[in-house]
Amino acid sequence: MQIIFHIDLNAFYASAEMAHDSSLEGKPLVISGNNRRAIVSTASYEARKYGIHSAMPLFQAKQLCKNLIIKPVNFDLYRRLSSQFFELISTYSPLLEIASIDECYVDFSNYIIEHNIHPYKLAKIIQNDVLNTLKLKCSIGIAPNKFMAKMASDMKKPMGITILNKSNYKQLLWPLDVSEMFGIGKKTAPKLKEMGILTIGDVANYDNYNKLRQIIGKNALLLYRKANGIDISKVNTEKNELKSVGNSTTLQYDTNDIETIYETLRILCSRVSFRAKKRNLIGNSISIMIKYSRFESVTRQTPLIDYINEYEIILSTAKYLFDKNYSGKPLRLIGVSLNNVINRSSYKKQVSLFDKNIEKNKIKTTEDVINKINSENKYHLTTASALLNKSKNKYRKE
Repeated sequence: MQIIFHIDLNAFYASAEMAHDSSLEGKPLVISGNNRRAIVSTASYEARKYGIHSAMPLFQAKQLCKNLIIKPVNFDLYRRLSSQFFELISTYSPLLEIASIDECYVDFSNYIIEHNIHPYKLAKIIQNDVLNTLKLKCSIGIAPNKFMAKMASDMKKPMGITILNKSNYKQLLWPLDVSEMFGIGKKTAPKLKEMGILTIGDVANYDNYNKLRQIIGKNALLLYRKANGIDISKVNTEKNELKSVGNSTTLQYDTNDIETIYETLRILCSRVSFRAKKRNLIGNSISIMIKYSRFESVTRQTPLIDYINEYEIILSTAKYLFDKNYSGKPLRLIGVSLNNVINRSSYKKQVSLFDKNIEKNKIKTTEDVINKINSENKYHLTTASALLNKSKNKYRKE
């Protein structure tokens, strides 16, 4: 029988700030922007005692707790701690699947047999290791499959350890509200309740299967089986590979000020390039997302002739896509992504930018590379600085 752990960092963003600054420990803390549109991204457990929760408007959180501490999102810190967390867990078992920035599934079946250790004891060792090494708290669910492990990790927080198995899942799982079942979304749960499916036990009852199918469709059988403790999915280590590297930001105010937008794009492209280089990733496609004030959004993507992670090329391409698709209306959000990423070490094909013709001509600069691409293909790339100057003049004339 396989033994799966689901390890979930508790209130991760808030805990990361506390790990970084010990003076924040034990205080009501939220991670959020601090403008009129801001919502709470994460609330510490101390803040939750006041009724504050994620997705709550910040102004409401301030009303509930007068001494609330507000910290801005620090993705560099979170990514660093997240990477260290996964690296630490992988020292126990390489059979690890990253589920999100703060959670993972780990197959400890072989480890437990080889080390002759009880799963609960191992979970306690891992909890203490994460706490002592990274100053982060985590909850761990232990079960014979991924679904039950995920449900178990949510049952006791923070620093909880819960074992779900064939002998106790009906007692612990079935009484839970249907909205708490992993795989059932916020929009689906009310529809199920209208049909009389109120608990996970109701999902597991075959008498309700036809009702379930009316609401869920083809996934009804999958949820029915999971509610009955059956999940044959394996820990997938391939999911650990990133498919894209992206950054987006919500502007503090809707704006069509081109200087502000361009500066935001520069920052986003710089972050994308930095993150890709740090992980030795290269990609062959750039995409942008433009979101306007009335929730109208535009996403556009263009392929590149080669795999890259250079800032100038990312910015030039993003600028080209932006100028081609921007309507001039005030923006609410803008994002940039480098897509179809692979590790540079796994790129077997000889990079065309360094073929014999280019070597002969001793092309070394970004401008030379872009000129070479434009001369050999039907592309219109230019340097970011040149494109910026051209675009500025365009919008000034308009």
